Amino acid sequence: MNSMDKKKIFKPYCMATGIGSLPYPRVEGASEIIMTSLREAPFWPQLPNRSYLENMYAQYAEQFPGMVIDVPGKQMFVDTEAPEYPEQLEAFYARIIADDVDYFAISRNYAAGLWQVPPLWQQSRLPVKIIKGQVTGPVSFGMTVTTADKKSIIYDQTLADVLVKHLVMKSRWQEDFLQQIFPDRPVMMFFDEPYMVSFGTAFCSLSREIVVAMLEEVFSAVKGLSGVHCCGNTDWSLLLQTSVDVLNFDAYEYADNLFLYHEDLHRFIDRGGCLAWGIVPTGEAVLRESAKSLFRQFADQVAQLESMGFSRETILSQSFITPSCGCGSLPVLWAEKILQLTDELSTMIRKHYALV
Repeated sequence: MNSMDKKKIFKPYCMATGIGSLPYPRVEGASEIIMTSLREAPFWPQLPNRSYLENMYAQYAEQFPGMVIDVPGKQMFVDTEAPEYPEQLEAFYARIIADDVDYFAISRNYAAGLWQVPPLWQQSRLPVKIIKGQVTGPVSFGMTVTTADKKSIIYDQTLADVLVKHLVMKSRWQEDFLQQIFPDRPVMMFFDEPYMVSFGTAFCSLSREIVVAMLEEVFSAVKGLSGVHCCGNTDWSLLLQTSVDVLNFDAYEYADNLFLYHEDLHRFIDRGGCLAWGIVPTGEAVLRESAKSLFRQFADQVAQLESMGFSRETILSQSFITPSCGCGSLPVLWAEKILQLTDELSTMIRKHYALV
């Protein structure tokens, strides 16, 4: 079965998965909670408390021309004035032209969870149906990472081209890496785009055309399912009109904002797109919520879509259940409750609607 067949037939039926980061300083704790809570759609954990190199930007910065990473100072930037920069840039494009995916490997120091956790799923015989990986999206990477003079690299024409091609190769290598561990399971590659909340504001002067072109380039590189995660409000029409397969949104806070774009949402669902409902809050609100209270909110939102002409059966079959955002900056106990609630809610939804 090729990747296109997997993409066409995969239906999540509200299975639980997670966003990338967890607060554990060691891989073992993160591995245990993932294997306990997210058995069908596990993700490998980013561990920013383990090392600055696992920050969501530094983690994908290896091999980027001119990149300087100051681990003790917890900062990074691209030094285009460095004497070696022209040579590094030339070498980068040579690797791109040669389609040298392995050159862009993510090393163990930058992603301990990627190297150590997925093999454990295989050894533990988890009932894995899909594997989730993640890469920082081009808009967020390009807006956050700067040159030495503090200018976002996305506004430099050369660096903007480099960053998109760089992230394409990072995602391709990671997808191949995960596929080797589970050759008979589809891989779902998410592009995390927190900076999309600033699109259309004074903080982001990029045109719609540029943003769409960047996103399409990274989405099109994915063989399995492509996904995008935005943890706040944005112009949802932009994301819905791309070719992305899975849209992950904060359903706890922003479902009504997404539903305003019901025509684009209809087209997205009709072409087989999946919604990943980030309905388990990743803030203090999680302390007062339960699986039952979140189920009521989810059921109300599904009913709202039904009233807008959506098929309940279609929506439920093309949905994942997730936390609203990553948990890397939270207390460990909160993170554990969040993933446990995600699992409990998924089970409750499936039982109520007789999905599996």
